[in-house]
Amino acid sequence: MKHALPLSTILLVLLLSAGCADRREDDARPLVVVSIQPLAHWVDAVGGDALRVITLLPSNANPHTFELLPRQIEDASDARLLLTIGAGLEPWADKLAQNMKSDSTLRLVLSDGEQLLQDAHEHHHGHDHGHVHAFGNPHLWLDPLFAVRSVEKIRDALGRLYPQNAQRFRERAAHYIDSLRQLHADIEAVTTTWTQRRFIADHSSWVYFAERYGLREAGAIEQQPGREISARELAGLIRMMRASGIRAIFADKRSNARGVTLLAEESGARIAFLDPLGGALTSASYLTLMRENLAAMDGVMR
Repeated sequence: MKHALPLSTILLVLLLSAGCADRREDDARPLVVVSIQPLAHWVDAVGGDALRVITLLPSNANPHTFELLPRQIEDASDARLLLTIGAGLEPWADKLAQNMKSDSTLRLVLSDGEQLLQDAHEHHHGHDHGHVHAFGNPHLWLDPLFAVRSVEKIRDALGRLYPQNAQRFRERAAHYIDSLRQLHADIEAVTTTWTQRRFIADHSSWVYFAERYGLREAGAIEQQPGREISARELAGLIRMMRASGIRAIFADKRSNARGVTLLAEESGARIAFLDPLGGALTSASYLTLMRENLAAMDGVMR
């Protein structure tokens, strides 16, 4: 039997909803819409409280299978700047752009002009499936020097949109870029001490990080989004890891892939549980996110 909600409860929900709507409508700050949390961190670093930022991808979502909700499309339609990675990470971005209320909305795709990595890992595990990323690997944001270039693009885009604040954006961007370069130097100092230079990934998220710091993704468990590794492929990975002495696995904290646990048990490797997107590990900042990931990697790569 269904029970009706008390009238007082219904009124409270309506008041809270109205309050949220009013706060959105009363916020006159320019709206920037980004696809993933690291981009929100970069925008905040440049624009500060002068901007309102909406991040579309929830912290527990998979960007390869995520679909926009109608409410998100509506909430994002007032954006002055639409910021995405591109390279196939956000196949819904065109739909979002088409629903913008203003023809003057600026769309910035951060992978434009970048050299995309393709199939970065070696195939020793008995298959020849195509790489999961049809446009090239999109996980560029995990390279701090890509972050530097992206912050420069964000600075310039915001300066074009709001020239009266351009000097402020330049100053904030310069300070943040210094922090990103220090992050890069700190990661470089740690990774050069690692005795392990190769790792297995649950998904090819860390190939740009690996390329930057002289590491190598030797194999990946997930070749296609949502596709479980076969017993034959798993056995091939185990043989390769034993023969090559690979003892490290990089796994997304969001993943519940059975193959990660099986591979670690059978190969004797240790798992670094990482957060490439933010939210699952920490939401403090991109800088903190990367340092936390580095610490987890350090535990299995020494």
